[in-house]
Amino acid sequence: MRFKKDGADIPEELIRAVKEGNAVFLCGAGVSMRVGLPNFQGLATEVYSRMGETYADEPPEKTAMGRDEYDRALHCLEKRTNFPGKRSRVRNHTADILAVPAGVSLPDHRILLDLSKDVEGRPRLLTTNFDTLFERAAIAAGMTNVPSHAEKALPKPGGPRDYGILHLHGRLADGPLPETDLVLTSADFGDAYLRDGWASRYIEDRMRLGMLVLVGYAAEDVALRLLLETLDADRSRFRDLKDIYALDRGTGDSASLWKAKGIKPIEFADYDRIYATLAEWAQFGAEPAEYSDRRLTEILKGP
Repeated sequence: MRFKKDGADIPEELIRAVKEGNAVFLCGAGVSMRVGLPNFQGLATEVYSRMGETYADEPPEKTAMGRDEYDRALHCLEKRTNFPGKRSRVRNHTADILAVPAGVSLPDHRILLDLSKDVEGRPRLLTTNFDTLFERAAIAAGMTNVPSHAEKALPKPGGPRDYGILHLHGRLADGPLPETDLVLTSADFGDAYLRDGWASRYIEDRMRLGMLVLVGYAAEDVALRLLLETLDADRSRFRDLKDIYALDRGTGDSASLWKAKGIKPIEFADYDRIYATLAEWAQFGAEPAEYSDRRLTEILKGP
């Protein structure tokens, strides 16, 4: 189904899964970039700047930044600048950089919350973002009973508490919401996906229950590297894992990169068309009969 004339065609199986509450939107930094927050590259660069540090004279950090491995660069920087018994300056600056912008409007976040509702009509949205923009969007929309969970305290997929805003990589403090541990550096990613493996187990369980829809990521996104490798490895062993779709801006090689990771790309000409399609999709999900009548009337009237 094509919700916008200049948008992409959304597969019927995905529309049905979202409608029935059998899909989870997994949202990345690209969503928050639309209101001025940085992506991982911008975050790492700004952390260096605010700390008055440079990676140019530190070979491991220079190499990591040159390879777009910002988690590894931040790990080296954190080890190099930490003082015993003191809170990490890297994490202090991360919290400051990703603070919620004042007076910002959050229509994209609201749309994604509307689309992410489970079978009981409760938002169930997964994000790797540390910011609390989805919580702010829920409050602004008057949504009640939208809890915020983070990191190892995420509710068990499919359990009675499996709803709300689910921060896979941790969450920053915001009002009554306390800050949690953050999956920020390569050491954190190694613990979450390899040594302890709690994030890998969570994603594997999530994929057994329904489809994942990636929004706000690129195929080579650093924050998705281990997550996508985990999913691809698990798919060859476990046949019950559901499909993964990615909504992305198409480039010359983006579709091939997504497919190589076992993910089905749905590509658009630009990001504005992605969110315009999501907005129409949310209207269709809220009132499918009325939406279909309106679209039919528009088609019959013509230009």
